[in-house]
Amino acid sequence: MPEVEIQKKSPKKFKVIFLIFIIILGGFIFYQLAQSFFPGLIRGESLSLRTIVKDKGGILDMFSPKGLGVGDLALDFAAEDISGNKTALSDFKNKKPVLLVFWATWCGYCAKELPNLKGFAQDHQKEIQVIAVSSGESKETIKKYIQEKDINFLMLLDENRKIWNQYLVRGTPSHFLIDSSGKIAGIRPGLASREDLEIMMTMLTELW
Repeated sequence: MPEVEIQKKSPKKFKVIFLIFIIILGGFIFYQLAQSFFPGLIRGESLSLRTIVKDKGGILDMFSPKGLGVGDLALDFAAEDISGNKTALSDFKNKKPVLLVFWATWCGYCAKELPNLKGFAQDHQKEIQVIAVSSGESKETIKKYIQEKDINFLMLLDENRKIWNQYLVRGTPSHFLIDSSGKIAGIRPGLASREDLEIMMTMLTELW
């Protein structure tokens, strides 16, 4: 009799084990997909912006319903640098594409990306204007950072986060590639490698 009871309970145990296996397998597959297409998600970064991923097969465009998207007209703004010189995004319209980067001095990923961004700005200074917009930090903080890190691209102040709110930025760093006509050609949230920045350049049709 006890043996019969064990046999009746066994199928239930197998069902539970099978269910646990499916859950673990599903979690593993989700992690692998997220790591491939949304590395910023694995690092805990915001993905509220449209993400552009370029691979050998083409461009995969994944996006949220909020915020600016590729093909939209970039919102114009004007802001000062640490010397009090005012620069507007529209100053570069019909002249030069712009890589607009939202960043912060306290951002670890921004610091990690900085060498890539400096090298990119140096190598493509004739082709594109790199503009970094600070995250509500004071002029003194930004000035000290520029001097310490030997920044070679334009940094603009946004102490009240007006520009950040215009672009609905949710995480740092965030990159907006704007072509010379003033339209958004690509958006990349999160840490960008040098290769990532070079891939974004290929989205500027006027350069190729």
